[in-house]
This record gives sequence, structure tokens and C-alpha cells, in this order.
Amino acid sequence: MIITIVIFLWALFMARAVIAEYKYYQAVKMFEPEIWQALGQPKFLMIPIMFVSRDGLNHLKGATDKRVCRLAIKHRQAGKLFIFYVVFVLLASIVFFKFS
Repeated sequence: MIITIVIFLWALFMARAVIAEYKYYQAVKMFEPEIWQALGQPKFLMIPIMFVSRDGLNHLKGATDKRVCRLAIKHRQAGKLFIFYVVFVLLASIVFFKFS
């Protein structure tokens, strides 16, 4: 039962992070075409790489559209929440198996 809950929460947080990431990419593409052009109009698999590269981050910091900025914050929060959840589950598992 506990494993089912852990997996369900993991899937929920991961889905939330993926949706936030997709919305952020689409907002940059739609509302900040200059930044999208400066990134080189990345395609499918190159999009995440361009958004975490040093040059890409420098371009994205110049975003002025409020929707893009709001989605960037949500994207960061969703990613952090997912990572913290994974770390928490790993640490809890280590402690559980250490003392069981």
C-alpha cells in the first residue's frame, strides 16, 4: 500500500513538472519570439538542452513578458518539488533499510 502511494505521488509530481516545463517552452516560443530566435529555434530533443545551457539561461533572463516570467517560476518550483520528493524518498528508504 505504501509503495503504491509513493509511486502515485512520484508520478503526480513528475507529471506536474513535465506539464510546467512544456507550458514554459510554449510560452517562450509564443510570447518571446526574439528569445526563441536567439536560442536557435530548438527542435524536440534540443529544447531542454537549450533552456539549461549558459547561453540559453542568459537569453531567458531577458524575458519581459509577465506570462513567461510566471511560467518560469512555476517551472522552477515544480522541478524543485520533484527533486526534493525523490531525495526524500531515497533518504527515507535508506533510513528504513538501515534500521530494519
